[in-house]
Amino acid sequence: MPISFVFAGALALSMMQNADVAVAQAMRTDREFAAYAAENGIAAGFRLYAADDARLIQPNIDDIVGPDAIYSSREGATGLLHWEPRGGYAGDAGDFAVTYGDWSYHPDGNRDTAPAVTGNYVSAWRLGPEGWQYVLDTGVSNSRETPAAEE
Repeated sequence: MPISFVFAGALALSMMQNADVAVAQAMRTDREFAAYAAENGIAAGFRLYAADDARLIQPNIDDIVGPDAIYSSREGATGLLHWEPRGGYAGDAGDFAVTYGDWSYHPDGNRDTAPAVTGNYVSAWRLGPEGWQYVLDTGVSNSRETPAAEE
């Protein structure tokens, strides 16, 4: 077997391992972010884990850019915003990852009560000197469709 095939195979395996490690690390950071926000408030969590160029994308408003603007947009938010990643993807270099999962909002702050709203989210993460920080966050609410009346 030519050396180039062995090298290419080893490089591909190394890149897959980098991507797998990046996904695992980004998902762990995503969980830490959720725990921090639950303990210290939604605004504080979104500011702490934001990269300097972080961007929140939400329907019907302009993007919110930067940790301070993100904090201001969440300041005064009460209740519990809980989320849990279900999976992720990462680049081969291992310094960029995307996590996705489910979120729920509990206005009374109690995760054991029924949430007022649920949905899904996607967060893009970049690994830098400060560790993993999100650069983009967006989500959607699940619809509350009522079942069709039986005829």
